[in-house]
Amino acid sequence: MTLSKKLTLSLASMAVLGLLAACSNQKAQTPESSASTQQSSSKVSPSQSSEASKQTNGLDGTYKGTDESDRITLTISGNTGTWEEDESDSEKDSKSVTVNPTNQSLTIGDDIKYYKLDGNQLTIEDDDRDSDDTIILTK
Repeated sequence: MTLSKKLTLSLASMAVLGLLAACSNQKAQTPESSASTQQSSSKVSPSQSSEASKQTNGLDGTYKGTDESDRITLTISGNTGTWEEDESDSEKDSKSVTVNPTNQSLTIGDDIKYYKLDGNQLTIEDDDRDSDDTIILTK
């Protein structure tokens, strides 16, 4: 092999190695940049945070009403609360409550109910929206 062929081959090899190094460095940075993009997109802005708190703060308080012959007391603070039933046979039942303001639902014990707040009146319905299962509570 002549000196010029060796020099050309060496330069070509160096160019290929340089390109490989540049490409592998670029790929190594891509997961980091996508991770920072995911982190920034998962951060909650102050306006989103205050919006979520407005949705649940409107529910905060104690609501009372009846379901058939049972007296109901629902107390909500933030995204949690308690559901208390004073049954007609003098039994008392208490269940934990979780509020999901996004889809306007309440998880009462193991049951999911949907709510609508109109002033001081809280209307609670089953997922089938049957009017016979509607409970109206007042603050």
